[in-house]
Amino acid sequence: MTRRSVAVLIVAGIVLAAAAAPGWAQPRRDRAPVRLYIDVGYMNLFAFPKWLNLGAELELRLGPVVSINPEAAVWFRETRAGHAEFVPGATVNFRLKRFVIGGGVLRKVPAWAENASGAIVPKVQIGYLAGPTKLSLSMIYLNTTKDIVFGMTFGFGIGGRPRGPSED
Repeated sequence: MTRRSVAVLIVAGIVLAAAAAPGWAQPRRDRAPVRLYIDVGYMNLFAFPKWLNLGAELELRLGPVVSINPEAAVWFRETRAGHAEFVPGATVNFRLKRFVIGGGVLRKVPAWAENASGAIVPKVQIGYLAGPTKLSLSMIYLNTTKDIVFGMTFGFGIGGRPRGPSED
């Protein structure tokens, strides 16, 4: 798959989600404008090097469906004791009730120097909201080798109104 076809797929998915979003938006009572998530995750699920990550994500809602989520995390390399990387990024998310789909960028870690050009790498994220927590699957595209790095993150929300089971 070429860089161009991956970019077209990402843009098409975001456009389709945005077109469907007004009819599927979350309930009116769950529209707090700011929420902080403490994220704990695991990156590179299916290959090496593997990374454990700990960070923070700020959800800034621009409306009932769209949010911008700047994030910052420290990634700890599993195979080398004491080796850590600071990885900032940002994602634009579309919410469809309890589901989240978005696209964004992350700072490239040095371990990917041969696999990705430039200082940033594109990211696609799919998530599910359950109460104050969020489970996310991230896909990071390494553009020179056409590899995709998969990661899973649990986010624990702080601030904003809690989402309860009756608010689906």
